[in-house]
Amino acid sequence: MSDDNPATRAIPPRWMPIGEEAELCSAGEWWDAVRAVEAVGRRAIDILEEDDELVGPVILDHGGPEPRLYFLVPVGTAVRWEEPGTVALGPKCHVVVPPAESTTPPGMHWHVFPQGPRTLTRPDALRSALRQARRERRGPAEEAAS
Repeated sequence: MSDDNPATRAIPPRWMPIGEEAELCSAGEWWDAVRAVEAVGRRAIDILEEDDELVGPVILDHGGPEPRLYFLVPVGTAVRWEEPGTVALGPKCHVVVPPAESTTPPGMHWHVFPQGPRTLTRPDALRSALRQARRERRGPAEEAAS
């Protein structure tokens, strides 16, 4: 079967916007989010997949001076998240969420489409992958200097 067949696609979760427009959604209700720069976030996804870790929904936002990835993680993650180079978004924060049909550029879209309503990236695995990705990007000389 082709990926274009609607029967092969996951059913969008209840929190996903319906229609053709992105929506501003509250973090801390269905999920929290961790924002990372695109280069580090993409490498973190590769690391998670190499380690056979589940990669939950990821939004790619090309707006602003540097593209960013938003990893959707379990509620409560933002409260205790401390990882340099990232921003955690929980209660009282909002994330622009693309609709189900936005799975390719241009513009904001799903880099990793939700596989189910409760399928989120594990925070400890994400933290570890982001650290490794950041170390690889900085290189050994910069790592030794910090």
